[in-house]
Amino acid sequence: MLTARDAEPPRTEATADQAYQFEAAFREASRSAFLLARQLGRGPEEARDVVQEAALRAWRYRAGRTGEFRPWFLTIVYRLCHRPMLDWLPLPAGWDRRLAAPLESSVDPDLMAAMLALPARQRAALWLRYCEDLAIIDVARIMRLSESAAKQLLFRGREALRRKLTTQPMEE
Repeated sequence: MLTARDAEPPRTEATADQAYQFEAAFREASRSAFLLARQLGRGPEEARDVVQEAALRAWRYRAGRTGEFRPWFLTIVYRLCHRPMLDWLPLPAGWDRRLAAPLESSVDPDLMAAMLALPARQRAALWLRYCEDLAIIDVARIMRLSESAAKQLLFRGREALRRKLTTQPMEE
């Protein structure tokens, strides 16, 4: 007869080596995760909260991870960004939510402005592929798409970006 104790997954205590490996992998992926959350429209504080929540979830489910840490972790961040964030303090009725602070980047400002004008899915796909230098299969996994759908999304995003950049007036 099964008891409630048998139904729970076995708990394994983390060794110091596992904790060190997790921390090292997290440190390498955390900046990419923060920038992805920012590209998906989160403000700086919200992006930090998303990365922190993703780190907790990654630690909790580390035993079930397959493949490389970075794409797996960015998948968690991507999915968390598509969930509503809980506000811990209730705001008065009619209170306007503060706009997200502008994203600072070493990327050309005209390119960043054109990217921010794209739909969120195209912007996320382009960011993951070209700024985070992930393979198309990893972009597809993160965004829960087939590889061909990811290629199509990237193609449409590049075309939209090209149109936005060629129609903008050149500043002198």
